[in-house]
Amino acid sequence: MKDVHGEFREASVAALARQSTSIPLAGPAGPSGSIAALRERGLARPLAAVLAGLAAVLAAEILFVLIATRGHFVYALEAAYTHLALAEQIAQGHYGLVPGEAAAPSSSILFPFLLAGLKFLGFGTMLPLAINLASTLAAGIFAVLLAETCGIPLRAIPSPRLLLVTAVVAIGLDLPGLAITGLEHSLHVAMTVAYLLGLVRFVIRGRCDWWWIVCIVIQPVIRFEAAGMLVADALIFVAFRRYGYALAMVAIGALLVGGYSVFLHSLGLPLLPSSVLARSDWSNAAVVSHGGVFVVIATILKNLYANLNSFGAAQMLGGVALGVAWLGRIVPNLRHGPQAKPHQVKLVTLAFMAFVTVAQLAGGKIGWVPPRYEAYVLALNLCGIAVIFREEVSAWCKQATWPRVLSLCLALLLIFAGYATQFLAIPALARKEYLGSYQLHRFVAEFYRAPVAVDQLGYVNLGNPVYVLDLSGLGSEAARIARARDHTPEWMDGLLASHGVGLAIIDAAMDTAVPAAWIMVADLRFGSALSGDEVRHIVIYARRPGDVAAAQSALDRFAPTLPPGVHLRRSLAEASASEGPADTPP
Repeated sequence: MKDVHGEFREASVAALARQSTSIPLAGPAGPSGSIAALRERGLARPLAAVLAGLAAVLAAEILFVLIATRGHFVYALEAAYTHLALAEQIAQGHYGLVPGEAAAPSSSILFPFLLAGLKFLGFGTMLPLAINLASTLAAGIFAVLLAETCGIPLRAIPSPRLLLVTAVVAIGLDLPGLAITGLEHSLHVAMTVAYLLGLVRFVIRGRCDWWWIVCIVIQPVIRFEAAGMLVADALIFVAFRRYGYALAMVAIGALLVGGYSVFLHSLGLPLLPSSVLARSDWSNAAVVSHGGVFVVIATILKNLYANLNSFGAAQMLGGVALGVAWLGRIVPNLRHGPQAKPHQVKLVTLAFMAFVTVAQLAGGKIGWVPPRYEAYVLALNLCGIAVIFREEVSAWCKQATWPRVLSLCLALLLIFAGYATQFLAIPALARKEYLGSYQLHRFVAEFYRAPVAVDQLGYVNLGNPVYVLDLSGLGSEAARIARARDHTPEWMDGLLASHGVGLAIIDAAMDTAVPAAWIMVADLRFGSALSGDEVRHIVIYARRPGDVAAAQSALDRFAPTLPPGVHLRRSLAEASASEGPADTPP
């Protein structure tokens, strides 16, 4: 019988011998030398096919967004513009959304600073998209290098078939949709795949690549929930008796995250960003309410229960379950002492997959629309399955006929159907943001041109010369405290009065009640079934009668400029009959 373990070891050693320790794609000989090296290693053709597959679905998604938004590229989530607005202030030496008011509205430490640091490139609002496109393509490169390291012969798959498989995997994981959100999740996915590549190389060679150490320490500053990965890294180093590395990873991670918390504290803010506290009950219990150990544990268990019953949990746990099924086959061998390299690679990969999956389910969030927080886990587990079932995957690659390829693509689309459908839902979400957030930004910055209050941060904050008062609590510590403390909406009126704001723009889904003295001036309705909420309802209020005239004048000029699909209804008897280009819904 053929020794598949020996084959794994020989293929891995041979692959590593063809690689440099830093995996550069451009060597001293320049681009031509790099291409020659890729061809020599048999990577040029599969790498081209993978990148072409990713580029195709990314281009298609961008095209769908442009069609949906009438040629105006708009991100699918308003939070992207919150990051851009924060980066705008960081570039001016201030951490917050408006000058003079400290705030931490981003759940990523690194991403807003990355946007601020790359502002010189001149991409403007397209910078998050550029980063996400580059990150998605980088994830494909890391996946090809991971396959080579494990001896998986992607070169055996004809290019058109490999391109199709890549495109389907990308759609199944919603990689194009992640890029269009404009957030840090594409970068997180790329760094996770790179991490797994470094982990496999570490187990095989017993040495750490410098770029792998970077992947380890950077994970928590990309996303807070990736701190679980750092803990897993430390445990892996302990298992391999690299105690110094384990201590260093924990120390560096604690220094980075702890240093950021100290920075927030110095600004008079909680130790964690407002967005994290708003979405994580256990973090809020630990940092703000100081509920004690038992309260925090109970909240974590409640979060775990909610996540296990949410969309995405089955896909996350399914990958781990396949690994556990493989583990059952080799349990008798585990009693015979230290395992050979092939089993070590697979065991460490499975352990890491399981730890990260459980950490995300217990401490993170899943089930959001569009789904994004679990994307890095899905990418990790899919790549991990390929590592664990390396022999079966290699055999499939050598016999990748069209029927086999089409069957695999169909199976992937069925397993990840909820994520694959986002390929069409994301453009609808972008259209919703175009009809809503984009138009409200125009109203405030171009027509009203006076301070306003909003309960939905994002586009309205970006490049806006007028003061924007946050009522959501994500960009204003005073609003966050008031929301948690007061049980009536009257705190909003006091906050507007203290800042000299006479107009409030309220998302009716966010705040169903407003101060009694406020006067409804107009409302906007927009949306579609694919965007997740059939009709979104935005209401414009004047704080006092004296504030009505300025709002009405701005609305008179604003209404004729609205695109089809936005329904503006004037609420005062003396208001103009103009309602924009579309009919007012009943």
